[in-house]
Amino acid sequence: MLPLAFFLSLTCLWFQATLYAGLPISPFVPFLALTALLAPFRKALWLAALAGLCTDLLTSDPLGLSALGSCASMALCYSWRNRFSAEIPLQFSLYTALFSAISSFLQIALLFLFDRRVPFDGKWWMMQWACFPIADAIYAFVWFAGPLILYRTFRRTWVIYWLKKKDPSTP
Repeated sequence: MLPLAFFLSLTCLWFQATLYAGLPISPFVPFLALTALLAPFRKALWLAALAGLCTDLLTSDPLGLSALGSCASMALCYSWRNRFSAEIPLQFSLYTALFSAISSFLQIALLFLFDRRVPFDGKWWMMQWACFPIADAIYAFVWFAGPLILYRTFRRTWVIYWLKKKDPSTP
């Protein structure tokens, strides 16, 4: 399930880099949220670093900044994973919104550590703290929850089909 989610994130990152540059989402946040919900902590940190590195390759920020922010977000949000479920799309979307809000805050804090000037006006606060996590939650609900539900359904059907086919007592 995680390789499919990573591929979906890479596809969205590619769309954001080539076709829709103004798309107000973080492509790897739903993947990171799903990773936090399904993987052990050490593997989740490695996958967060990989996702951050993929983002770093397409941004003008210092190399490693997104990877560091993704790992820090994973470390902070990992302890809350017991309150949410990857199986229920609404809970997964809410966890993605929480992950997005924390990730955005950490990215801005890391930019200040590296002396990058980020303008703080009213529009930024409204977009960054209210709309981006909501947009990421909608993105997770549509782009991730739907294909993952289809994947689980097809896999469950496929396994049941092969179990019935191997059982000689089944007519």
